[in-house]
Amino acid sequence: MSSGLFDRRSERFAQLLDEAEGRRRTHRRSGLDGELGDLVTLAVRTGQVSVAPEPDPEFRTGLREMLMAKIERDGIGATAVERAAHAANRAALAGKTQPIRQVQTGAGRTRAAVLIGVTAGALALSGVSAASTKALPGDSLYPVKLSSERAQLALAGSDVSRGKLRLEFARVRLSEAREVAADRVPEVLRAMDAETATGVRLLTTAAVAQGDVTVLQIIGDFVERQRDTLDQLRASAGRPATAHSYELLSRIEKRAKDLRTALRKDCLIRPLDELGPNPEPC
Repeated sequence: MSSGLFDRRSERFAQLLDEAEGRRRTHRRSGLDGELGDLVTLAVRTGQVSVAPEPDPEFRTGLREMLMAKIERDGIGATAVERAAHAANRAALAGKTQPIRQVQTGAGRTRAAVLIGVTAGALALSGVSAASTKALPGDSLYPVKLSSERAQLALAGSDVSRGKLRLEFARVRLSEAREVAADRVPEVLRAMDAETATGVRLLTTAAVAQGDVTVLQIIGDFVERQRDTLDQLRASAGRPATAHSYELLSRIEKRAKDLRTALRKDCLIRPLDELGPNPEPC
């Protein structure tokens, strides 16, 4: 991600937070708004949750060690500037030139502020996320749970990472379907199927783009585990409630198999559909 794009995202994220907290809007809508919306929602809802967050001790220790190492290496505040100046003076006395790191201004301060905010947010979310992990549809913390998932997607670095996350969320939805009241099961299974299809599309597209059949193994493992858990749900919820989910898993299993063959034999692959690239028979 380029520095300029990071700065624009950081600045717009700060503006959206201000607007969400009731401050007057001073900027026009941006193309980044939709992408940052889930992160803003998560930040706002986190502030509204009446849970006393307690960071994991291991996380707190690791963060402290990282920050102390950074301070020891580069200094902090005026110390950091003095170290840079001393380094330049030593280089000058030796007849050499050395670039001096400038004190952060403007966008640099914005980046630093956002990084500090992310660190503070991580500390807070370690407690709130733990509290919302077991939330079910209808619970007060369930929207926080969903927003946390969307935040993970926004921070994922590749389509493969996003695809794996989507399939993991589909597993979570299936786990929820086994615990909610019977009248909520169809709703949760629809959400599960949507996560499943999106995750598979991301992974099959990445597999074709990279020519890597190993990515398809992620899908195969998911189908096998998901079907076993779905069998357990069908015993209580009944066959009609789970019929669409079974059919979707069968289509996904066939698509992964066909794509594996197409990639190995270099067969023609048609445009995308719900499950991603669709190979011709070969």
